[in-house]
Amino acid sequence: MFERIFLDTDIGSDCDDAGAIALLQNLSKKGAAQIIGMTHCGSDIGGAVTIKAINSWFGRSDIPVGIYTKKTFLEEKHCKIFTEDIKQTYLEHNPMPSFEDAVSVMRRAIAENDNVTLVTIGMLNNIADLLRSEPDDISDKNGIELVKASVKCLYAMGGNFEDRSSAEYNIKTDIESARYVAENFPMPIVYCGFEVGRDVITSVDMTSSDKSCPVRVAYNVFSGKRESWDPITVYCAVCQENEFFKKQNNLHVSFDSEGHTVYTDGGKDSRIVLNCTEKAAAEEIVKYMKIS
Repeated sequence: MFERIFLDTDIGSDCDDAGAIALLQNLSKKGAAQIIGMTHCGSDIGGAVTIKAINSWFGRSDIPVGIYTKKTFLEEKHCKIFTEDIKQTYLEHNPMPSFEDAVSVMRRAIAENDNVTLVTIGMLNNIADLLRSEPDDISDKNGIELVKASVKCLYAMGGNFEDRSSAEYNIKTDIESARYVAENFPMPIVYCGFEVGRDVITSVDMTSSDKSCPVRVAYNVFSGKRESWDPITVYCAVCQENEFFKKQNNLHVSFDSEGHTVYTDGGKDSRIVLNCTEKAAAEEIVKYMKIS
C-alpha cells in the first residue's frame, strides 16, 4: 500500500525542504509513496531548478515540476540562500529546464490520479490558486470540484498550535492564501505546526556523498543539521498511521488577520502531535534522509 503524493515547497530559505524531498524520494524507493508531481510556491527559477536537481540526484528527473508564475514572490535574498549555487552546478551538465505554471502541473497530476495526498511545506498560494482555478483543457472541473473528486487530504506545514500569539512563518508570509485555503479546502487538512518539528533536530550525512549533492549543499549552509518541520510533514503524509506522531482530530483550524492560529473542536481538520521523545522522532526521520 502506498500514498500518492504531490508536493509543494518553498525551497530556498531553509534546508529542511531539501531534507523533506530526500525523505520522500527514499520512501518512494521503498514503495511507500508514488510521487506524481512537485511545485515551487515561489517565482524564483532557481528554486524550481533545485527541485529538479534533487529529483535528478535520486534518479527521478521524470517528475513534473511547476513554478509560481502569477507574480514575483519569494525572490528576496533570504529566500534563495542556496538555490543559486545548486542551479549553477546543475546547469553545468544539463540544459535549463522549462517549467509550467504550478496550477497547471497540479491540475494535470490530480486529474490523472485519484486518492491523492497533497503536501505543502511552504506558503499556501499555489493551493489557493488551485482552488480558484477554472475548468480548462486539462479538466472540465473547477479547482474545488477537482479536489473533491481526486484528493483525499492535504498535509500542511503551518501554524503554531502551542503559542497562538506567534504567527508561524509559512502562514504569516501569505496570510491571505492561508486563510482562503483553511476556509475553502473541501477535504480534511492535517497541519504540522511549528511546535512539532522545533525540537526534533535531524541531519544528513555530510561525508557519505559527493560534495555536489544538492541536499548536502543545502544542509551545508546550516552546518549539516536543522529543525525538522518539513521532513516530519512529509513523513506523516506518507506514513499516515505511525507510532511516532499522532493526530488530534475533529478540529476546525483557521488563521486570524495577523496569521495567528485559531482552532476549535468540531471540524474536518487535524493537527500532528509528537507521540515519542524528540530523539526517537529524529532517529526515525533520519533513516529516510539518506543521500549516499
